[in-house]
Amino acid sequence: MSTLDELGLDGVVDVHVHPLSMIGEKELLRELEKAKVRKCVLLALDVNPAELDDEGKARAFVEEMFNAGIWDLNALEQAREMLKLARTPNERVSELVSRHPGLFLGFGSVDPRKPLGQVEETLRRLEDAGFRGLKLIPTLQFFCPGQVKKALKKILRFCERSGMVVMFHTGCDPGPWEAPDLSKCANPALLRPFIRSFGKVNFILAHAGSYSVRIPGIWFEEALELASSFSNVWLDTAAVPYVITDRKFLRALKARGLMGRVLFGSDYPVFVVGISDVVREILASVEMTDEEKARVLCLNACELLGFG
Repeated sequence: MSTLDELGLDGVVDVHVHPLSMIGEKELLRELEKAKVRKCVLLALDVNPAELDDEGKARAFVEEMFNAGIWDLNALEQAREMLKLARTPNERVSELVSRHPGLFLGFGSVDPRKPLGQVEETLRRLEDAGFRGLKLIPTLQFFCPGQVKKALKKILRFCERSGMVVMFHTGCDPGPWEAPDLSKCANPALLRPFIRSFGKVNFILAHAGSYSVRIPGIWFEEALELASSFSNVWLDTAAVPYVITDRKFLRALKARGLMGRVLFGSDYPVFVVGISDVVREILASVEMTDEEKARVLCLNACELLGFG
């Protein structure tokens, strides 16, 4: 097994960590130290915990679940709990970054369904606060890219001007969103027109289009196609480390010449495995060269985010 020292690295860069309210600051710092993470991207999530408390929205969501083959009577409540758990205010991320500026980088979040004036105001606040990127999640924010074109174009023009990176959740999600039909708006193929129109904006396809318990690698090919076609597309490994440790997935990445745009992400604490365990799995890979391991664990993110 390789070590970080043998790779010439003084630590790992994790581009995908959720500072959920259930995780205390000390616990988060301990986990990062244990995994030798030297830089970490903290993700805000602008989701509405009360989204499904509205009777009309709840009824429409239940109908969607039925159409997706979900007949569990507890699924609606499970979805409500997911939204409450996932909500991570921009202010929480900003506070953690301000207390640990050498360790944390912040990616803010905005719901593209909100009124455009509200979206613009949120973007201004994020820029003023020094955020380095934005996180959008079609599943828990209940949007399809093609249905919020005006807002997404405004967000992407903002990223183009400010130099911010944009991260899109791609793939399924836990709970009811494990049903592919319920997560279809997170198919990375839907982002093609936006990626094509905003060539100066760097897009991270979180989970490499692959997260799914039922169908691992569900939209991996779609993510590969985008990354192969556009040099501003990056893939992260959050919750799907198999895309770089499983021979089939890894060979597909290598065949497309994409190892220079794969980013290590842990999805901590959502992904049940600790960050250090995932790092060890990558270091132990016999399919990756030391150079590829170094790029994935650190160097690619340094290049994208502009630090040494």
